[in-house]
Amino acid sequence: MEALNRGLKVVGLGCGYGGKPVFKNLNFSVRPGEAVVVIGPSGSGKTTLAYCLTGIIPNRVKAEVEGRVVADGADILSSSLRENVKRVGIVLQNYEVQIFGLTVEEDLAFGLENLGLGEEEVERRIEWALDNFGLREYRSRHVHELSGGLRQRLAIASAIVTAPRYLVMDDPMMNLDWRGVIKLREIIRKLKSEGKGLVITARRLKGLEPVANKIVWLDGSRRRALVGSQPIELEDPKGKNLNDSRIAVSFDEVWFRYSKARDYVLRDITLKLESGRCIALMGPNGSGKTTLAKLVNGLHKPSRGRVKVLGMDTRRLTAAQLARYVAFVFQDPDKHLIGDTVWDEVTFGPRNLGLGFEYAERALEVMGLMDRRDDPPQSLSMGEKIRLSIASALAMNPEILILDEPTTGQDEETLEAIARIVSKLKALGKTVLMITHDSDYALKVSDRVIVIEGGAVVADGDPEEILLNEDLVRDLGLEPPTALMKRAVEVTA
Repeated sequence: MEALNRGLKVVGLGCGYGGKPVFKNLNFSVRPGEAVVVIGPSGSGKTTLAYCLTGIIPNRVKAEVEGRVVADGADILSSSLRENVKRVGIVLQNYEVQIFGLTVEEDLAFGLENLGLGEEEVERRIEWALDNFGLREYRSRHVHELSGGLRQRLAIASAIVTAPRYLVMDDPMMNLDWRGVIKLREIIRKLKSEGKGLVITARRLKGLEPVANKIVWLDGSRRRALVGSQPIELEDPKGKNLNDSRIAVSFDEVWFRYSKARDYVLRDITLKLESGRCIALMGPNGSGKTTLAKLVNGLHKPSRGRVKVLGMDTRRLTAAQLARYVAFVFQDPDKHLIGDTVWDEVTFGPRNLGLGFEYAERALEVMGLMDRRDDPPQSLSMGEKIRLSIASALAMNPEILILDEPTTGQDEETLEAIARIVSKLKALGKTVLMITHDSDYALKVSDRVIVIEGGAVVADGDPEEILLNEDLVRDLGLEPPTALMKRAVEVTA
């Protein structure tokens, strides 16, 4: 009889907020040893579903719920969180809120010690997590010193080591490099072999095909239409033709480290980034990509060497002064949302720089957020928050736009809108620096690919020459583009 009750079952599940349904009548099951991948566009309800599967809805987040979620015969929706965590674990999309330790080792130990496990068992599981998630060299590193991808890897490891029977991962590939995706896939395969049941939400299936037993598609019943007929109208405020191949940003023998007690994060970087181009910055998690980008907008100053933006030495300018020229769309929007409403957020920059709001309004329209202008930013999905961050950057009509992982959580319609914006900015002679792991998108929108590994430039050139080179992609640990994967399948067929 007990065997008949085994499994995580979703029966007629529907959920909504304020009378507006997010999804209706979902039915699927996850047996021990299975992985179900839930695919859907931004705003389709992937995170809402993850909350229902673990009892966060309705225990912590209030919503209108119908139907049932049952784990091994226990009703998740009517049980307390204290009981549910013993059955179903979760890795939140906003993984930062799940990190409690000051160091990697402390964070891995936190949940294990709260389970009352013995010292030897805690140590054994920590060693397993360090090895299986590529975290051993970071064992004593402070969490705030890790890259976003490494912090996400730590959050996944910390959830897995507590060994729940079922595990929900809300978009765990969001900030992982390709090596991280492959490592995650290996972990999923191992957990399946140990009889764990998994639900993984994602924007796309790429990388998880070999381990997915079932796929659930969320169609996004409350998706918001994007204004896609025309790209955003921007213009050069100085009335100059900027499309003259001038250098927008130059790095001259740049080294950077966070403190004298630490090793250099960037080593001897010499680059020239041209106006009127989109440059994709790629490389493994922790390689220094975001650090390099923060040297452009003045949040960091070089430890050695010189960075010039539009001919200006960044050491002589504050980040606030550079904000008139450089807009930065950060990887984790939750850390940077400050407005009470979407409109307050998108107009914050122009208001502080003494600019008008004409670009702000058009940016909201293009990013499909005009009907959310009076809503609190925190009520948006992660994909919508990233779109809001992009709109806020465009509202300042910058000369240089930095996009840190802009494809995270986005559907194809939004990606097309971003591509049109990039094309328009390039036509105006503006520069786009895009940090991404998405090789297909880099091939689509970029004119140049720069690969950073270990804080140094290891490849720099034409996107096709780098990303369609099978040996180079493998050696650098980049995500193989779909065209390369299809080529490999044809060769083996």
